[in-house]
Amino acid sequence: MNMKLVRLIPCLLSVLIIPGCSKDEKKQIVAPEGTIELSELSNHHDYYLPFAVVNDSNIISSAILNNETIEFRSGDYIEFTENGFYELILKYKDTQQANDTFLFTTKTEERELSEWGIRAWIPATFKTSVLTSENIGLYYPHRFSGLIKVPFIFYVRESGITKAVYCEGKCLSSGDRFNIKQGVGSVNVAVSSITDKAEFVVGGKQISASLTRISEPQIFLEGNINSPVEIPANSVANITGNLNITSTGSLTVHEGALLMVDEGVDINLSGPVVFSGTAENPVFVTCSRDNMYWGGFITRVAGGTVDAQYTIFCQSGYHDSEGYNWGHSGRQALFYTENSTLSLDHCFILDHIGQIFYPQNASLTLNDILVQRAQTGGQLNNTHLTLSNSIFTDFPDDTYTFRDTDNDALYLIATDAEIDNTTFMFAKDDGLDSGAGEGGDINVTNCRFEACFHEGAALSSISPAVKNHTFSSCVFTNCGQGLELGYSSVNHNVTVDNCMFLNNGIGIRYGDNYDWSEVEGTMMVRNSMSLNNNKDIWNMVRNGLESEARESQF
Repeated sequence: MNMKLVRLIPCLLSVLIIPGCSKDEKKQIVAPEGTIELSELSNHHDYYLPFAVVNDSNIISSAILNNETIEFRSGDYIEFTENGFYELILKYKDTQQANDTFLFTTKTEERELSEWGIRAWIPATFKTSVLTSENIGLYYPHRFSGLIKVPFIFYVRESGITKAVYCEGKCLSSGDRFNIKQGVGSVNVAVSSITDKAEFVVGGKQISASLTRISEPQIFLEGNINSPVEIPANSVANITGNLNITSTGSLTVHEGALLMVDEGVDINLSGPVVFSGTAENPVFVTCSRDNMYWGGFITRVAGGTVDAQYTIFCQSGYHDSEGYNWGHSGRQALFYTENSTLSLDHCFILDHIGQIFYPQNASLTLNDILVQRAQTGGQLNNTHLTLSNSIFTDFPDDTYTFRDTDNDALYLIATDAEIDNTTFMFAKDDGLDSGAGEGGDINVTNCRFEACFHEGAALSSISPAVKNHTFSSCVFTNCGQGLELGYSSVNHNVTVDNCMFLNNGIGIRYGDNYDWSEVEGTMMVRNSMSLNNNKDIWNMVRNGLESEARESQF
């Protein structure tokens, strides 16, 4: 039997064509699992994979599937192997008979709610390179003690500017491997692999870091702090129980200090905390055991402020029980900030089991920070955010395994934000999610959204919320959808100016995947390019349309 498999849309579908076969020979062919006859195909319907359609009619001459003309003779079948939205136009032998059009989607239970009608997206892998004349900036704690992990943070720079390169890194003593993405990466190394020096190869270049082992902590803290307390430079402190900075107290941590916090321990703030690290000698705050997590900073009053420079924060977020299940993440944050201020400058926030930020009615100023490997970057509520020159990456990790657990880089509710020169990448959900609740003005300038499984930026609201979102000179690449205005209030306005949408599943989307949602906001896109996406622009609202496309207004 002569069989030929013709692929019309790579990785999405295949058509089996059997020329010169008799009717009896065709009966010997076993159709794929989930096959239905063409006469059973319903318009405006979703079909679970595996799924195929067999032509049980002898009056069809050919068909057009998603703008591709195919032979579709009696007995041929089309097999679908990926999520997607399809338009099947049947052309009849009788040229007087009008074409029939069927619109339908294919889906899987795993991705049904989050990716209706959209190709299941896994970001393309990146190509690594070998470094030549670039310099490698290295930040790390210079002292360690006990059984902790020691973080090392690498910035690839050229002429003093971080270079957007991808390369591989390895710790020679421990064997830990890591990636440098957009010129930045980090690794957490167990002290059992470290003596007085840690050796690395990054992008083919060797680099070493000298460290000092301190046999045991010199300072032990727990309970109430009612007056100013200072942790001296280059000292080691162990916080053994919940620490309460009262309104008359404060805590100042000087450069090079190491704070080891025991498992599950919280630091409650009614007074200020200051971390005064330097580029050459950062402060380091982590759990006292390498495979455990401490709690986080908790403040509920205006006086409980945190001000940190050149500080490394690792391994927080221990609690997920009642009283700690904050927001859509449902887990403790490194920084819970009510009615207060948080200021981070040149800080590095790595390897947390929970979320990072959970402010309410607060003010956050974040400059030149790295947030890497956490459940989510956090949820900001009724807060003012100023964020610049930063990188949010790997939520919760940098693998290519799909998850549907709200692993956003940042989630903003009723928050006003000024964001510039910041990269959001490798999130299993969205790079930036504007949340569903109340309003807020968000201005995003010169930012990059890359390799997010769902949206680079997902914008939504519920009436009558007033939201104004502006994206200027931004790049959206390698995401499931670059920018989406989903379910939205009539008072939700989005302006996109001078942006690039490249190599995404969908570049620009007006509409949403939920069958209950209303999309009433306004999107204005100008001076922008959307190129080499599976769909450059998709004006598709599921609710009320049931897979029926509306005329594009772009």
